[in-house]
Amino acid sequence: MLALVAIGAASCKKDNSSPKAGVAASVTADNYGFDGGGGSAFKSTQAGIVTAAGTFTVTAIKDGTTQSLSIVLLGVTTTGTYTLDQGNSAGNGALITKDYTKPTDKTVSYTTDNDDGHGHKGGGQIVITKLTSTEAEGTFYFTGYNSTGQAGFTEQGKFSGKINSH
Repeated sequence: MLALVAIGAASCKKDNSSPKAGVAASVTADNYGFDGGGGSAFKSTQAGIVTAAGTFTVTAIKDGTTQSLSIVLLGVTTTGTYTLDQGNSAGNGALITKDYTKPTDKTVSYTTDNDDGHGHKGGGQIVITKLTSTEAEGTFYFTGYNSTGQAGFTEQGKFSGKINSH
Protein backbone atom coordinates (compact mmCIF):
# COMPACT_ATOMS: atom_id res chain seq x y z
CA MET A 1 0.00 0.00 0.00
CA LEU A 2 2.86 2.41 0.72
CA ALA A 3 3.91 2.15 -2.93
CA LEU A 4 0.42 3.14 -4.05
CA VAL A 5 0.42 6.04 -1.59
CA ALA A 6 3.80 7.20 -2.91
CA ILE A 7 2.41 7.21 -6.45
CA GLY A 8 -0.59 9.26 -5.29
CA ALA A 9 1.61 11.71 -3.39
CA ALA A 10 3.87 12.19 -6.38
CA SER A 11 0.84 12.90 -8.53
CA CYS A 12 -0.23 15.69 -6.18
CA LYS A 13 2.97 17.69 -6.25
CA LYS A 14 2.57 21.05 -7.81
CA ASP A 15 4.14 21.48 -11.21
CA ASN A 16 4.64 25.18 -11.85
CA SER A 17 5.99 24.60 -15.33
CA SER A 18 2.65 23.66 -16.85
CA PRO A 19 -0.72 24.01 -15.16
CA LYS A 20 -2.80 20.84 -15.43
CA ALA A 21 -6.55 20.68 -15.37
CA GLY A 22 -7.91 18.34 -12.75
CA VAL A 23 -5.40 18.68 -9.91
CA ALA A 24 -7.34 21.13 -7.71
CA ALA A 25 -8.89 19.42 -4.69
CA SER A 26 -9.50 20.10 -1.03
CA VAL A 27 -9.48 17.78 1.97
CA THR A 28 -10.63 18.64 5.49
CA ALA A 29 -11.24 16.72 8.69
CA ASP A 30 -12.83 18.11 11.82
CA ASN A 31 -10.89 15.79 14.16
CA TYR A 32 -7.38 14.53 13.40
CA GLY A 33 -4.58 13.41 15.70
CA PHE A 34 -1.87 11.02 16.84
CA ASP A 35 -0.70 8.92 19.80
CA GLY A 36 -3.64 9.39 22.15
CA GLY A 37 -3.48 13.18 21.99
CA GLY A 38 -6.45 15.40 21.41
CA GLY A 39 -7.51 16.00 17.87
CA SER A 40 -7.36 19.15 15.81
CA ALA A 41 -8.63 20.21 12.41
CA PHE A 42 -6.97 19.07 9.19
CA LYS A 43 -7.11 21.36 6.17
CA SER A 44 -5.30 20.86 2.89
CA THR A 45 -5.12 23.09 -0.13
CA GLN A 46 -2.37 20.78 -1.45
CA ALA A 47 -4.62 17.83 -2.18
CA GLY A 48 -5.17 15.63 -5.18
CA ILE A 49 -7.60 13.03 -6.39
CA VAL A 50 -6.07 10.60 -8.86
CA THR A 51 -7.51 7.72 -10.85
CA ALA A 52 -5.08 5.42 -12.61
CA ALA A 53 -5.34 1.79 -13.72
CA GLY A 54 -8.47 1.18 -11.65
CA THR A 55 -7.06 2.78 -8.50
CA PHE A 56 -8.76 5.76 -6.82
CA THR A 57 -6.48 7.79 -4.54
CA VAL A 58 -7.06 10.84 -2.35
CA THR A 59 -3.82 12.39 -1.06
CA ALA A 60 -3.45 15.55 1.01
CA ILE A 61 -0.72 17.45 2.86
CA LYS A 62 -1.90 19.39 5.91
CA ASP A 63 -1.31 23.08 5.22
CA GLY A 64 1.91 24.38 6.78
CA THR A 65 3.13 20.94 7.94
CA THR A 66 4.72 17.71 6.74
CA GLN A 67 1.68 15.74 7.92
CA SER A 68 -0.36 13.97 5.28
CA LEU A 69 -3.09 11.46 4.65
CA SER A 70 -3.79 9.13 1.77
CA ILE A 71 -6.68 6.85 0.92
CA VAL A 72 -6.27 4.14 -1.74
CA LEU A 73 -9.26 2.26 -3.17
CA LEU A 74 -8.98 -0.47 -5.77
CA GLY A 75 -11.50 -1.08 -8.54
CA VAL A 76 -13.69 1.96 -7.88
CA THR A 77 -16.01 2.81 -10.77
CA THR A 78 -19.04 4.32 -9.06
CA THR A 79 -20.29 6.12 -5.97
CA GLY A 80 -20.74 4.03 -2.86
CA THR A 81 -19.41 3.03 0.53
CA TYR A 82 -15.95 1.43 0.69
CA THR A 83 -14.35 -0.19 3.72
CA LEU A 84 -10.83 0.58 4.89
CA ASP A 85 -10.85 -2.14 7.56
CA GLN A 86 -7.67 -4.13 8.00
CA GLY A 87 -7.62 -7.16 5.73
CA ASN A 88 -10.63 -6.10 3.62
CA SER A 89 -11.06 -8.27 0.53
CA ALA A 90 -10.82 -5.33 -1.91
CA GLY A 91 -7.32 -4.36 -0.72
CA ASN A 92 -8.37 -0.80 0.19
CA GLY A 93 -6.36 1.12 2.77
CA ALA A 94 -5.43 4.46 4.26
CA LEU A 95 -2.35 6.08 5.76
CA ILE A 96 -1.75 9.07 8.01
CA THR A 97 1.80 10.27 8.49
CA LYS A 98 3.42 12.81 10.77
CA ASP A 99 6.12 13.46 8.18
CA TYR A 100 5.67 12.45 4.54
CA THR A 101 9.35 13.27 3.88
CA LYS A 102 10.30 10.14 5.93
CA PRO A 103 8.53 7.34 4.03
CA THR A 104 10.66 4.54 5.51
CA ASP A 105 10.19 5.59 9.16
CA LYS A 106 7.37 3.33 10.31
CA THR A 107 7.04 5.13 13.65
CA VAL A 108 5.60 8.23 11.93
CA SER A 109 3.29 6.33 9.55
CA TYR A 110 -0.09 5.08 10.74
CA THR A 111 -1.83 2.65 8.41
CA THR A 112 -5.13 0.82 8.45
CA ASP A 113 -3.12 -2.33 7.60
CA ASN A 114 -1.68 -2.39 11.16
CA ASP A 115 -3.10 -3.14 14.59
CA ASP A 116 -1.87 -2.14 18.03
CA GLY A 117 -1.00 -5.70 19.12
CA HIS A 118 -3.82 -5.67 21.70
CA GLY A 119 -6.77 -6.53 19.49
CA HIS A 120 -7.41 -3.04 18.09
CA LYS A 121 -7.25 -3.13 14.31
CA GLY A 122 -6.94 -0.28 11.86
CA GLY A 123 -9.94 0.55 9.73
CA GLY A 124 -12.53 3.02 8.62
CA GLN A 125 -14.79 3.94 5.76
CA ILE A 126 -14.98 6.22 2.74
CA VAL A 127 -18.25 7.21 1.11
CA ILE A 128 -17.96 8.54 -2.42
CA THR A 129 -21.04 10.69 -3.02
CA LYS A 130 -20.06 12.07 -6.43
CA LEU A 131 -17.88 10.43 -9.06
CA THR A 132 -17.69 11.56 -12.67
CA SER A 133 -14.85 11.35 -15.16
CA THR A 134 -13.65 14.78 -13.98
CA GLU A 135 -14.80 15.27 -10.36
CA ALA A 136 -15.20 13.41 -7.08
CA GLU A 137 -16.40 14.16 -3.58
CA GLY A 138 -17.19 12.28 -0.43
CA THR A 139 -16.59 11.71 3.26
CA PHE A 140 -14.28 9.48 5.30
CA TYR A 141 -13.00 8.43 8.69
CA PHE A 142 -10.29 5.97 9.72
CA THR A 143 -7.83 4.88 12.37
CA GLY A 144 -4.37 3.55 11.62
CA TYR A 145 -1.52 2.25 13.74
CA ASN A 146 2.23 2.74 13.50
CA SER A 147 4.95 0.15 14.09
CA THR A 148 4.89 0.75 17.86
CA GLY A 149 1.12 0.28 18.19
CA GLN A 150 0.24 3.96 18.58
CA ALA A 151 -2.91 5.22 16.84
CA GLY A 152 -3.43 8.00 14.33
CA PHE A 153 -6.98 8.97 13.43
CA THR A 154 -9.10 11.20 11.25
CA GLU A 155 -12.83 11.78 11.68
CA GLN A 156 -15.50 13.77 9.87
CA GLY A 157 -13.29 14.02 6.80
CA LYS A 158 -14.41 15.46 3.47
CA PHE A 159 -12.83 15.64 0.05
CA SER A 160 -13.89 17.30 -3.19
CA GLY A 161 -12.27 18.37 -6.38
CA LYS A 162 -11.12 17.65 -9.86
CA ILE A 163 -9.79 14.20 -10.79
CA ASN A 164 -6.35 13.88 -12.28
CA SER A 165 -6.54 10.76 -14.50
CA HIS A 166 -3.50 8.94 -15.80
